[in-house]
Amino acid sequence: MGEITLSSRLDSVSESATLALNARVKQLASEGKTIHNLTAGELAGDTPSYIQEYVSKHLALNKYTPVAGMAELREKLADHARNFYGLDWINRDNVIITSGAKPALYGALLALINPGDEVIVPTPEWVSYNHLIELAGGKVIEVPLTSSYDIDSNLVEQKLSSKTKAIILNSPHNPTGAVFSESSLKELATVLNDKDIMVISDDIYSKLVYSDNFFMVPSADFKNLLIVNGFSKSQAITGWRIGYAIGDTKVIKGMTSLISHIMGNASVPAQLAAIAALEHDDQPPKETIDTLKKQRKIVCDELNKIPEIKYHPPEGAFYVFLDLRQITSSSIEWCENLLNETGVALVPGEAFEAPGFARLTFVCEEETLKKALQLLSDFIKKGSK
Repeated sequence: MGEITLSSRLDSVSESATLALNARVKQLASEGKTIHNLTAGELAGDTPSYIQEYVSKHLALNKYTPVAGMAELREKLADHARNFYGLDWINRDNVIITSGAKPALYGALLALINPGDEVIVPTPEWVSYNHLIELAGGKVIEVPLTSSYDIDSNLVEQKLSSKTKAIILNSPHNPTGAVFSESSLKELATVLNDKDIMVISDDIYSKLVYSDNFFMVPSADFKNLLIVNGFSKSQAITGWRIGYAIGDTKVIKGMTSLISHIMGNASVPAQLAAIAALEHDDQPPKETIDTLKKQRKIVCDELNKIPEIKYHPPEGAFYVFLDLRQITSSSIEWCENLLNETGVALVPGEAFEAPGFARLTFVCEEETLKKALQLLSDFIKKGSK
C-alpha cells in the first residue's frame, strides 16, 4: 500500500488519557498482575434492575428513531428537567438525545463555534474539553479555579474578548469533585449576562452529590444556557452511551442537523434505558449514594494520615484530586512508578492540565480501596519519586 497522509487535526489530538489508562490497567489485570484500579470514571455496581427489566421487554424495537430521540423520551426528559432545574421554558423541542454526553457537547460546540472563536475552560479540566473545542475550530482559553476549586468571576472577566463565544462549567467537577458556590456562579452570571456568551453547563455528575446545599449551574439565571447531561454516571450505564442536551430551539435544531450526518439517533436500547431511569426520576438508587459516601469517608480518613498529600474533600462525583507537589513535579512519572511498584493506578494530573496532581476514583470494593490506600501510603513513606 502507498503511504497515507493523515489529517493535520490529529496533530493536536490524542486518545482520552483516562480511557487509555483504564484500558491499560485492564490489560495488566488480564495478564495476571494484581491491580488496584482507581482510574475509571464509572460506578462499580451493576445497572439497576428496573432498567434491565424494562429494556429486556422491548428488545423487538429495532428501527430508526428521530435523530433528536424518541418523542416519549424527549417528553419525559423535558418534564423531568423542568422540575429538576426549575426552568419552566424547557419542552420537548428544547431536548436532543445523543449517544453519550460527549456527542452532545461536541454537537453543541460545532453548532456554536466558528473558526477562531474562543471558549473559556476552567482548570483543572476534564480531559476532552480542549480536544473537542479545537476539533470544532475553536481556541481554548484556560482560567484557573481558586485554591478551593471554585470559579473566580474576576479571572474569567479578564479573559473575555470580542472572540469569546462560550464557557464550559462542570459542577460537580471532574477531576476535583468540587462544586461551585452559589455566590461565585451568581457573580459570574452578572459578568456574562450582558454579553452574547453561551454558558455550557456540563451536569453529568449533578445526581451524585453529598450535600443538601448543592447549587446547580443552571440555577444561576444565565441568559444564554445550554445544559449537557446524561444517564451514564447516575444509572451505572456508561457503556450504553446515552446523553442529552437542553437549550434554545435554534441551537438544538442546529445540533440535530449536524448529528444527523455524524451518527444519527442514539441506540434504541439506550433510549429505552433512559425512559426507565426517568420513570424513577433519574435518581441513583439510595444504596448507590450511601456506598459512595462510605467510600468517600474511607478515602478521606486514610488520606488524612498522609501529610505529604494535600486534598479537598469532594462534594460531588466520585473523585479526589491529590496535590502531590510536596512529593514530585512530574505526576506522570510518579504515577507510572506507583503503578509498576504497587499495582495502584491513578490518573496523572497532566491529563487535566494540572501537573503535580493526580486523580483518585473511589468507586471500588471497600477492601480494595483500603489496600490501595495503604500501598499508596507505603510508597510515599519509602520516598518514591
